[in-house]
Amino acid sequence: MTTIHRKPLATLVLALAAGLPAAHAADADAAHTSAQAPEGVPQGIGAMLRGIQGMQRLPVAGVQMVQAGERVLFVSANGRYVFTGPAWDLWHGAKLESLEEGARLAERIDLKRLGLDPESLGALDLGNGEREVIVFVDPRCPHCRSLLEELPGLAERYRFRLVPLPVLGPDSETAVARLGCLAEKDQAAAIEALLADTIDQLPSPEGTCGQTAAQRALVTAQLLGIAGVPYLIAPDGRLQQGVPADLESWLEGK
Repeated sequence: MTTIHRKPLATLVLALAAGLPAAHAADADAAHTSAQAPEGVPQGIGAMLRGIQGMQRLPVAGVQMVQAGERVLFVSANGRYVFTGPAWDLWHGAKLESLEEGARLAERIDLKRLGLDPESLGALDLGNGEREVIVFVDPRCPHCRSLLEELPGLAERYRFRLVPLPVLGPDSETAVARLGCLAEKDQAAAIEALLADTIDQLPSPEGTCGQTAAQRALVTAQLLGIAGVPYLIAPDGRLQQGVPADLESWLEGK
């Protein structure tokens, strides 16, 4: 497989601000404070691009938030387009006015505002705690298996909504369908099979049994920008892809 190497967006933007070809972009990093707009670019845009103070990648393909002086700009991934805003995060109902606010909102989800219902995604519940944690897992994922082993010890303090997500191919799709089909009849047995890793012993589902929730989960994962599992949503909306180094501390926001 051939990988296309892409220069960092910061380098591209600085190069364009200085009027340099992308091939010489690296030279622009050291001199961005004195950068001038390339010929043909409106002077206002050139001024905006000078003095870049920081950037924040947003959870949407191809857009990065840029702080240039007192201005907040939005730049395409290839550095070609600059949007001057204002911009709103509709998932939070908030206007993006600073990098700090952009970073804070990008790293969390307001579940109540979105109306995200884990039950409709085939969530299997573990625990009786008052604080709810949504966890997307693939039964065939070894890292998910490692995370699942940690959850029972925290089940008295949290309610883990485990959403089976078939992302690792046909075997995962079969496993999630078996699990979902069983959950429609006996959720306790389904959660036990997931935790004990005995899904292969479950009967094959007939027809579309167990598939509807899995399809909803896949669509939801795409909308949320989930690129890998396990994927966790903390009680306060913070996001985590992969197993936290210290799960308990992460859940507590430490």
